[in-house]
Amino acid sequence: MKEFRHSRRSSFGSFIIDGNETILGFDQALEELTGWPAIEVVGHHKDLKGLLPQSSVNRPAPLYDGRMPLDPLPANIEVRLNCRDGRGLDVEALFRPLNGPGERMLITVLRVLASSSGTKPSSEAEGFDPLTGLLDRAGFASRLSIDFANAAVAAHPMSLILLDVDHLRTVNDRWGRIRGDEVLRKLAGILRVTADDESRIARLGDDDFGVLLTNGGRGEARQIAAALRSKVERYRFFRTEESGQLPQVTISLGAASFPADADTELELIERAEDALNEARSMGRNRVWCYLRRPRVPVQVPVFFDCSDSVLLGYMRDLSPSGIFLQTTAGIDVGMRCALAFPLPGIDGRVHVVGRVVRTVPPEVSDQGDVRVPGLGVEFERFGGSGDRRAIDTFLHGRESTSRRPETGILSVNE
Repeated sequence: MKEFRHSRRSSFGSFIIDGNETILGFDQALEELTGWPAIEVVGHHKDLKGLLPQSSVNRPAPLYDGRMPLDPLPANIEVRLNCRDGRGLDVEALFRPLNGPGERMLITVLRVLASSSGTKPSSEAEGFDPLTGLLDRAGFASRLSIDFANAAVAAHPMSLILLDVDHLRTVNDRWGRIRGDEVLRKLAGILRVTADDESRIARLGDDDFGVLLTNGGRGEARQIAAALRSKVERYRFFRTEESGQLPQVTISLGAASFPADADTELELIERAEDALNEARSMGRNRVWCYLRRPRVPVQVPVFFDCSDSVLLGYMRDLSPSGIFLQTTAGIDVGMRCALAFPLPGIDGRVHVVGRVVRTVPPEVSDQGDVRVPGLGVEFERFGGSGDRRAIDTFLHGRESTSRRPETGILSVNE
């Protein structure tokens, strides 16, 4: 699968056409994006007649669908590109007329919005959804079991994101099931270009989807879920015939992580479902990460976990999934640190490996108050099962009857 999300390019390639839509230029970046060699397409009409994509034996696919605008002014447009292997890419491109004869136009691909699968499985293909080409519920359950077992053995984090389309029934009732299916197919395309691995994305039900992140904790899950929500909210899924309007489609997402939020595969599923229910209950079109229990204040020294104790700073609060550490140490977001710290009433030190997910620099406010500098650290591995239990035991003893239930998630029926 071509990786779009981490590309640092300012563009994904450019091509030039004339007023008759003959391809006059085709750069290397666009070759890589579409799989079409420039030598094969330059000089041909955009319909590419006679050049069959590798996955098709019935008809040629045009380089792009529809016609380019005739407006002589530069503008951002949305275009559907057809790749040589049969994939379709919905892209945002800059359309810019060029000076000189021939009504030449330069089209530069700025962003890949969605991708369709090049080889759609048949309705009988076991483990795949025929509408979207993604894994189905059974295939996803098998993938989740394998990934969870690997994460537990290798002691690395993983996350599960569950999402559904907000009020898809309204789309089906107002514009028809065909439009609803179009939304689901295009949503699958957005998932493909935003998530890390297409083999870990699934359609779990009518409008329910799941995404697995291997070696990704809550920070990564929150980032990807937020990117998905934002892309779907901005995406133009279809235009209504009667008014030409672009109905807005949104999604709600819930995420949970191992080992921060769950000890077992079943707990990971249940807590991602709890988080999704919370996102729905809060008005939809939002992301919610599972939270077992609020942080509780605690003042203890925190050390680098090494042969010689090196004081890093002082913990200000603690939760089952991480700490906020008061320190002036210049550690960047993304750094993983081995830490050790004592807990009142618990023998010895707790040992963890955590990832820095946020930093708070020292800052003096207008009132003269100094903001406490520090690091937010998300736990990714515990020294042993005893260290996880020690944190839970300490937090349980600090809980009061006035706090929310242990899950921190309200049970909300739709």
